[in-house]
Amino acid sequence: MIKKNLLIIFSLLFVTIFSQKRVKPVNLHIKGDFTHEATSVIFPALWSGFQREEIYSYDLKNNHLAIGYVQQLTKKSKTTLTLYIYPKKYTDNHLLRDEFSSYEYALNQNSNKGTDLKPLFGSASNDQVKVNYIYSVFDHSMGQPDFFKGVKYTAKKSLLAIYECGGWDFKIRVSSDDMTYEQLEELKNKTENYFGILTIASKKHLPIDKAPDIILSPVVKRDSMMINSTITAAQAKIEWLGTHAEKKEMLTGFNDMNIGSEVFAIEKMIEFYKAHEKDWPMDLDTKKYFDEMIRIADNGRIKDHIYDKYNRLINYEQGAAKRDDYIQFKIDKNISEDTNQIFYKIFYKLE
Repeated sequence: MIKKNLLIIFSLLFVTIFSQKRVKPVNLHIKGDFTHEATSVIFPALWSGFQREEIYSYDLKNNHLAIGYVQQLTKKSKTTLTLYIYPKKYTDNHLLRDEFSSYEYALNQNSNKGTDLKPLFGSASNDQVKVNYIYSVFDHSMGQPDFFKGVKYTAKKSLLAIYECGGWDFKIRVSSDDMTYEQLEELKNKTENYFGILTIASKKHLPIDKAPDIILSPVVKRDSMMINSTITAAQAKIEWLGTHAEKKEMLTGFNDMNIGSEVFAIEKMIEFYKAHEKDWPMDLDTKKYFDEMIRIADNGRIKDHIYDKYNRLINYEQGAAKRDDYIQFKIDKNISEDTNQIFYKIFYKLE
């Protein structure tokens, strides 16, 4: 029961409110190959040694699905592969990061040990689109019902991959009794190729002919300096993406895992503050925030700050090695956790 419920729980984590959403997910009980009409992706009954066990639908048009596959080699050797696909009503530059964090939280709720999802980053492309993604290969102690113990925890090798596919979300979740990390990565590659993440991403592009909208956190509305400097940062990120990202990449997502856009946005935010420091009265918290951010910048620690702010969910190869040193730097230089606040999102409405 716990394992089956996990398939439902993971998908529900990111359900957008659809006008034709089902009251509860329904197992479609389909025999033979199943075609997802909106994207033309085919989910065969048998694939690469895996048997399709269930297709859960979350909306009346069967656009939002969770498809479960199982490979049972022996009684004690089992691998489960679950694929999630659903349309998005909007997308923002933090969505990939937020979804990954939500999965990590959910996995830890169903484990008697801490589950550490070390983020890894990748991309796939063709002539039309480029899809960026975040994934992790990790150990997970999975809870299963047990007559005597109530819940029995079993060590598994696991994988999670989340893809930016334009107006669609696609995710891969694998849990295995006997696969190695290398085999899990091979299965990920085979899965994304066979089920066509690039084809999915080509079905609905982001409307890049217009600039993304900006939404501000309520906390920045405390004074004019905070509002205007935050807008400057958001516009700088949009500018950086427009000049550094490929068009085929922008069609599918913001790729906010690239640390370059965040560095540029912070630098422009600080630059704006210095140029307009005397223009408006400032809340004490605003003054404190910029004093601390300037200390970070002056000591060459902007990238380390970003890595800490996003809890590793940014593509910065030196981040892990420098994290402890940066924590000590924050103590020595009196840098508060207020510097880790997220002040804005850039986003597109897709419907």
